[in-house]
Amino acid sequence: MNLNILRYALEVEKSRSITGAAKQLFISQPNLSRDIRELEEEVGFSIFTRSSRGVVPTDRGREFLRLAKKAVQQYQALEHFCAREEHSSLTLQICVPGAEYIRTAFSSFLSRQAKGRTLSADYRETGTMDAIQAVCQRSVPLALIRFPDRCERAVLSLLKRKELSCETIFHFEPAVVMSERHALAATSVLTAEMLSRSVEILCEEDSLAVYLNEPLPAGLCANTIRLRESGSLCSLLSRIPGAFAFTSPMPAPVLKEYRLVQKRYAAQKMTDALIFPDDARLTRTENAFLDTVRQTAAELPVF
Repeated sequence: MNLNILRYALEVEKSRSITGAAKQLFISQPNLSRDIRELEEEVGFSIFTRSSRGVVPTDRGREFLRLAKKAVQQYQALEHFCAREEHSSLTLQICVPGAEYIRTAFSSFLSRQAKGRTLSADYRETGTMDAIQAVCQRSVPLALIRFPDRCERAVLSLLKRKELSCETIFHFEPAVVMSERHALAATSVLTAEMLSRSVEILCEEDSLAVYLNEPLPAGLCANTIRLRESGSLCSLLSRIPGAFAFTSPMPAPVLKEYRLVQKRYAAQKMTDALIFPDDARLTRTENAFLDTVRQTAAELPVF
């Protein structure tokens, strides 16, 4: 029985609503509904009664939740007991997609959390399938993965088979990022025809497309630069005034540093999601980093 799912059930009891609990837990409502349904199948009885007015525990569900609350509290006490060592050191191992807002969150997290502590960080920017494999093999305890909305069902099905939990961190519409000197920098509404005359930098990783047996992204333009690592994207965009790229929204300080602008362009939405083994429990350090990522994402412009 997964401790995280017990926490989810307790939050549903507190909120009296699947939707309200999902918001508090930063996960999608369908995923939470699925988790509660699978928990009920595991224990063999209904924990909640559902109606148009919300959800309330059944008689057996109420007793189950009472015991679950005790189990969670006991685990938290054990976690607190073991946290003394964590106060003197900071250890983080994680795979992430190449994204400026995650890099910003990582540096912000270290500046606040690493001071005066022994630091051991393994921060890997990897593709979606490599990240899933790393978590499955336990070479890292958790990862952030990226996938387009059209692939959500296939990705969630894969994660379920691999016994990996999944929580949405950031759901976004990609932005068009370009130099302040780009000819279209002052244009309010961009079209495919306008962009087709520029140089497109493609920094999408292709491991998920290969897994799903889909064609690789072709891009909008005849002139393209295919970038295999995204760490140099901002530098290239600032040095090639006629170039642009589709990417996750960037923090304002990054745009200012590289003298870039980002524009809205109607495109398929993407999801950055947290994954970790179903039987795992995130550490204080991991939760603190994820909170920083969520906060950084919440401050980004919504297109």
